[in-house]
Amino acid sequence: METSRRREQLGLQEAARPGALSRRGILKGAAVTVGAASLGLGAMGEAHAADAAMTATSPDGSNKITVSLVGGALSWSVKRAGTTVVDTSALGLAMSDGTTLGTANTVMTAYQHWTKDSTWTPVYGRNATIRDHYQEMRWKLQDSSSGVAFGIQIRAYDAGVALRYTLLDTGKATISDELTSFVFPDGTLVYSARDENVYSAVAPDAIPSTGTSSTDVGPLTDMPLLVTQVGGLRACVCESSRVNYPRGMLTSVPGQSNTVRTYLMKKTARGSGTTQTTSTVTTPFATPWRVLVLGSSDTDLVDNAELVLNLAPANALTDTTWIRPGKVFRCNLTTAAGIAGVDFAVARDMDYIEYDAGWYGPEFTTTDATTAIPDIDLPMVINHATANGIGCAPSWDLQAGWRLRSQMMAPRKWSPAR
Repeated sequence: METSRRREQLGLQEAARPGALSRRGILKGAAVTVGAASLGLGAMGEAHAADAAMTATSPDGSNKITVSLVGGALSWSVKRAGTTVVDTSALGLAMSDGTTLGTANTVMTAYQHWTKDSTWTPVYGRNATIRDHYQEMRWKLQDSSSGVAFGIQIRAYDAGVALRYTLLDTGKATISDELTSFVFPDGTLVYSARDENVYSAVAPDAIPSTGTSSTDVGPLTDMPLLVTQVGGLRACVCESSRVNYPRGMLTSVPGQSNTVRTYLMKKTARGSGTTQTTSTVTTPFATPWRVLVLGSSDTDLVDNAELVLNLAPANALTDTTWIRPGKVFRCNLTTAAGIAGVDFAVARDMDYIEYDAGWYGPEFTTTDATTAIPDIDLPMVINHATANGIGCAPSWDLQAGWRLRSQMMAPRKWSPAR
């Protein structure tokens, strides 16, 4: 078992070459069923069958994620302890040139599978070491109409399952939409909310329409999304390893009961910003993981949340000694609240207090975050916090943050110290 984490960032070159193994691979027994019979090709193989299916199973046998290719179209499903979590649901990527990958004319050309069991040390977190134990399956695919080579990867952990797409050709590609859908069983509720609004417990097809002229509008909800099902099963839909890709939301699908679909944000979540309807990426490229953290209770979801970390890229910092993780208590925007917040943090063994954006003036309209509002004597609060071993962490919004960054990055003329 590994004691240090050597993270494979994409492994796309390996997946793109038939017969090549990922350097993460520890090949063990796994089943890939193609049509009505097994290919019988062991850990790796090539096939051109019209219909196929592959299933990754968690090490404890409880979670199963299946991807199917039927009539040239991809779909997926998830089960936990034999109970359906996600019923047969459509997959696909829409490209800016009108090509839609995975919805028709898809051919499977090669596959890989393996089981991985290692540990790694996080910079901070609930546990000093994290176990990364899963079964993974990969298909190399081709869109027979356009010739585009792409792929799909699935993983099954004891904590949940994950799925993502890969674009395998070398060059550039422009993505206009992602078509990953989630069809839930009858009786499912999702806890929908945007930004910091109140949660609404609704059927998946009844997410309220929200948004403004400066944000995305529609029956949209942020991720992570809590899902509850009949029988007590809990799921958290979220994403991991989102690099150079739009932030994902989820949307109800008109006319499709119990269904949500991935929605790629086109506008900023708050304030104003550039509308971006497509994303151009350098290929080979992997989209973010679409993740289902699974459990039998709400506390299981907390305990299993390290799944998201296991799917994320490795820490790229060589020096992390300056990072001081800790619990934070957010205070109202007054001096008295800050002083009381420090005392509250001390009594409960917390590490920081926070003044949210607004401590320097109205949020979104005040761009100078160097002076506190009259209601906050910031030096007094900081001195009280320091004397009690508590950190003080004022935050700011995007506009003020960019101005601070510009000020810190601006060329300066320095004089000798006197």
